[in-house]
Amino acid sequence: MSEGDTVIVVVAAGSSARFGEDKLAVSLCGRTVLEHALASVRAPLPDAPVCLVVRADHVEAARARWQAEGVRVVAGGSHRQDSVRLGVEALAPADDAVVLIHDGARPFVPAEDVLRVADAARHHGAALLVAPIVDTIKRLRVDETVDATVPRERLVRALTPQAFCARVLREAWAHASDEHWTDEAALIERQGGEVKAVAGDARNVKVTHSSDLAIASGVLGRPPRVGHGIDVHAFAPGRVLWLCGVKLPSEAGLAGHSDADAALHAVTDAILGACGAGDIGEHFPSSDARWQDAPSEGFVRHALALAAERGLRIVNCDLSLLLEKPRIGPHREAMCARLAEILGLPPGQVNVKATTCEGLGFIGRGEGVMAQAVVMLEQV
Repeated sequence: MSEGDTVIVVVAAGSSARFGEDKLAVSLCGRTVLEHALASVRAPLPDAPVCLVVRADHVEAARARWQAEGVRVVAGGSHRQDSVRLGVEALAPADDAVVLIHDGARPFVPAEDVLRVADAARHHGAALLVAPIVDTIKRLRVDETVDATVPRERLVRALTPQAFCARVLREAWAHASDEHWTDEAALIERQGGEVKAVAGDARNVKVTHSSDLAIASGVLGRPPRVGHGIDVHAFAPGRVLWLCGVKLPSEAGLAGHSDADAALHAVTDAILGACGAGDIGEHFPSSDARWQDAPSEGFVRHALALAAERGLRIVNCDLSLLLEKPRIGPHREAMCARLAEILGLPPGQVNVKATTCEGLGFIGRGEGVMAQAVVMLEQV
């Protein structure tokens, strides 16, 4: 199916009265609901012309946001059906083109669903995505007592995008009365036309109430936060060598105000970086006597607590150590276990590896240690 004979209309001109605020502007996993909706419906057809229909008082702001991305913005009408028509007219598709109509409040639609409903419209003239109703359906009386259980076997939920040959839409509009319809499929049904139902992903939810955001968040997934930490310490005679909270046999330890565990310092900085909380020097300055010879696991736990305050938790940690001696291999298992314990992670989500510098630089000369850590945090 060619993109050149497909156009997309995204309807975003509602009042969000049931939501209580502009639901399309609400942040959802790092992007607004509308940004997700546009991105998902455009993903499989990146070159298709797109028209975004918004409220008249939102046109200027929407154009400033979307025109650079090739989206045409027009003002909507007093009802959804008016907004759809204005969007289609703005794009002026050929009669045999397919028009995809998508709700701006539906932030998730799989690419394959977009392509399948468009293809169905090309063959049948009109099509819509549907999802089965899995709950038992009750019809209520006016006094909110149950009148009857409605058979659900042939019932489905209507999703978007819906897809139509432009000619089919224009003919339906030409014969429409002044009554209102909830979607273009309903208009065509009333006029005796056939609308092909295409099975869609049931997770294609419409954000109507604030509680719907939690459902949509689970579908979209929340973007992870990645942090990178580096620490370097010189060797110092008379000190104990601590790495990953494990005491290692060595002729010298590492110089530093605390216990100088370069590995845990790098991990601390990585966690602080992932949650945007500065660096280890800000939280544990060497000028503060409280941290004299302090165990560095306390620094890691502090960083984890700051992450938790921001609704984040650690997922995994990958640590690299650069040093000539002592050899890390015999101690790797203990170091991984101890680091996993400090981070509160299963051992399989923590990795410790080491390498030498082949005699090059200060590390190669055995003057010090470098630790590099990468961590991933996720929203709780």
